[in-house]
Amino acid sequence: MSGTSLDGLDVASVRFFQDQKTRAWSFALKSFSTLAYPDVLRDQLWSAMDASAEGLMRLDHDWAHWAGQEVLRWMKDSEISVPHVVGSHGHTIFHRPSEGWTCQIGHGAVLHAILKAPVVNDFRSLDVAMGGQGAPLVPLADKVLFGEWDVALNLGGFANLSMESKAGERVAWDVGPANLLLNRLVQTVGLEMDVDGQRAASGTLIPELLESWQMLNYHAQAPPKSLGREWLEQEVWPHAERALTSHGLNDVLATAVAYASWAVARDIPVGSRVMVTGGGAFNPTLISALQRETADSNVILHFPDDQLIHGKEALVFAWLGLLRWLGQVNSLPSVTGARLATSGGALWGKGPRAV
Repeated sequence: MSGTSLDGLDVASVRFFQDQKTRAWSFALKSFSTLAYPDVLRDQLWSAMDASAEGLMRLDHDWAHWAGQEVLRWMKDSEISVPHVVGSHGHTIFHRPSEGWTCQIGHGAVLHAILKAPVVNDFRSLDVAMGGQGAPLVPLADKVLFGEWDVALNLGGFANLSMESKAGERVAWDVGPANLLLNRLVQTVGLEMDVDGQRAASGTLIPELLESWQMLNYHAQAPPKSLGREWLEQEVWPHAERALTSHGLNDVLATAVAYASWAVARDIPVGSRVMVTGGGAFNPTLISALQRETADSNVILHFPDDQLIHGKEALVFAWLGLLRWLGQVNSLPSVTGARLATSGGALWGKGPRAV
């Protein structure tokens, strides 16, 4: 799994179990790591939205070649045997479900050739073709693998929520930017991230900036809905740029934290038990802001062990890849808005009947 915040490539080795009587799923997360991107590749990924068609095709190959070789090395170092199937989310460059398309690079054929195992990639395109958002896909796992929690909150590049509706259907949506906006701000001074939110903690809220973000049309839309980096660049970032001309960076960061916590807290039902994962779970300034926003709502935030906080999405895409390999449904129309439930993803290599 490679997220929009470009923290690195998350890789997980997972063993899944399905009870033959109840059909219930469980898992054992055997190993997890985040593999750092080389600076050149990271820069290419960041600027890929402006690449030529030829450049994007080359990056599609190069990302997969790098990822395959790195995962192969990681498997050897971790003494991991060749898996039954590999699920690769790839790296999102474009996400435009309203126009009927989405693009996650990382060619499955290249990964299959290197890893010598069946590979499932391009998870989102079929759902989008069926009229859905193609995202989020993780809520199926929230329902099946992590159903003991009322709400699953992921604080990644964007923040998203997953929960059961009053009608008993799983619903989920992106609520707004999280790490992607925070990282984008400190990159203006040559930093990769605001470590522990220290700069944001020393800043002062800018009320007019917060209001301008809260008034964005996206927040008035009803789910299903999802976000891509294009939205951040076109809708959110111009307000930040204007604020930076007359306010200090730390104040803009403090306001971005307030914006992220507001966007999350407004959609969490009162009295919910919330499982928090994603890199933002380790940002004490962001978590403190979220706790303040939910203080009057009797919300309990639960933080699992560090490996699961970091590795949940990689684990989930391993499972979604397994479901596709088995020909089972791996998306929820109640979440994405698609016309039909689908078994999405391109399979490279043999299916289970041929193994």
